[in-house]
Amino acid sequence: MVKASPPRLLILGAGFLGREVARQAEVGRWSVFPVVRSEESAQELRNFFPGTQAADGLVARFWDGLIGEWGGLVWSMSPSRKVGEGIFEVMHRQGVLLAAEWAKKNTVPFVYLSSTSVYAESEGRWVNEVAPTAQDDPRARAMVTAEKATLRAGGSVLRCAGLYGPGRELRTNTTGPKRWLNVIHVEDAARAVGVALRRSREIFNACEDDPLARGTPGGVWGEKSVRSRRSKRVQNQKLRDAGWMPLHRAN
Repeated sequence: MVKASPPRLLILGAGFLGREVARQAEVGRWSVFPVVRSEESAQELRNFFPGTQAADGLVARFWDGLIGEWGGLVWSMSPSRKVGEGIFEVMHRQGVLLAAEWAKKNTVPFVYLSSTSVYAESEGRWVNEVAPTAQDDPRARAMVTAEKATLRAGGSVLRCAGLYGPGRELRTNTTGPKRWLNVIHVEDAARAVGVALRRSREIFNACEDDPLARGTPGGVWGEKSVRSRRSKRVQNQKLRDAGWMPLHRAN
């Protein structure tokens, strides 16, 4: 009897969350193939994930060159807010669309990791997956474009709150206006990816049950602040109904 090969998982982007997705997938007996853009990063990751490759997932020739059967695709690539808007637009309006087309053509389960920052200003009210998105924010619009492409391809979207965990601690300062901070531990977010991979054409919020209060009454943002000016409390009930629950809780 021939032993079946483990399913292969392609992970575009292996940053803070992408690495944890890869780690948990390996524990679940998947063969993981993280994709990063520089050979330097790839060399470091190969110490943990030998299947890591350095490639540009923002161009069609990368997707055209993929061969064999794949059990899943996770898009975890996103630049920090310190980079220019151009690369962000390319990643989410071009890269994700190519990934979605490839996933649909090859019938591969696909999860796009989005952000709860897509939601519009709600003045601290609770929001769920059908709440309005921010039309005045170029990054939010780009992510929503990527979300729609994912859903059309039969994939699912995971809107992640602010990530924390080993090596990335939550800030406790109270600068800025009074607001809500939605967070999720990186291990819980990676577990949510596993849930989303088993669903089709769904959007889920990945966050803890209760947001954290930040800022002070009458406070203002610093002139050079790049943090979101919006304030909302994000609900995770839909993800809970799919069988997930957070195992961590921020203090």
